[in-house]
Amino acid sequence: MQASLESSRTLNYQGARIAYSMHGRSETEPLLLLHPAFADRQMFQDQVDFFAKTRRVIAIDMPGHGQTQVQGSRVAMKDMPAIVEALLDQHDIAACHLVGVSMGSLVAQAFAYHHPARVRSLCIVGGYSIHKENKQVLQAQQKEMTRWMLRVVIGFQRFKGQVARQCCSTPHAQELFARGIAAFRRRSFLAMEGMQQFFVPDARPLPYPLLLVYGSEDLPVIQDAMQALHRAEPASQLVELAGAGHCANADSPEAFNRELERFVSEYEQ
Repeated sequence: MQASLESSRTLNYQGARIAYSMHGRSETEPLLLLHPAFADRQMFQDQVDFFAKTRRVIAIDMPGHGQTQVQGSRVAMKDMPAIVEALLDQHDIAACHLVGVSMGSLVAQAFAYHHPARVRSLCIVGGYSIHKENKQVLQAQQKEMTRWMLRVVIGFQRFKGQVARQCCSTPHAQELFARGIAAFRRRSFLAMEGMQQFFVPDARPLPYPLLLVYGSEDLPVIQDAMQALHRAEPASQLVELAGAGHCANADSPEAFNRELERFVSEYEQ
């Protein structure tokens, strides 16, 4: 039986209603899941189904995504580290295991940078560092954003379909992505501002356990960025999932869940 992601809870933050779901056992340190750009927390359906049997699992719709529509407020992606902090405080959670996919991994790292004591471990999926070894991928991301804007002008629904196919290599993952991106509107781009402030050069080793996961079908620039981060963080663990694309957790959920369970189990309190 699947754990529904449709029944939302709400965190009130500076005039915005942040939608999230919580499942599983409240006595465990939670997995906190942060989705990729344009999609929503439905991208983690397979993780919720698997991990909620033994752990507490929290999945958030970030500003402008899913059920977190923030028009009428000044809340945007720049506020996500503070939103994560407020959510943990609301549930008296001292620390969590963070999982971020693509854009979600940038948010996860930004939260970890400001609140390292509240991060038991961090898993980056299809992402790159906000601190080091990121110049090439940032340039590629800027070019990709320009292409996305052109596609939006040409046709918004066509843009949505192209993004789903580009981010996911399997029909299952593409369906999850399509469900999430259905709620994304043109005005949602306004809620994505401010993420540039996440990027803080810092050559120090990261103070928390780090798992890096990428799909063998992801863009070469992302694969290179993940491998470069692994070299820069030699204590990290690097996993390639065969046949998976950018959203490797959804393209290859069974393999991803095994790797994440193994990793998190090493760092439980």
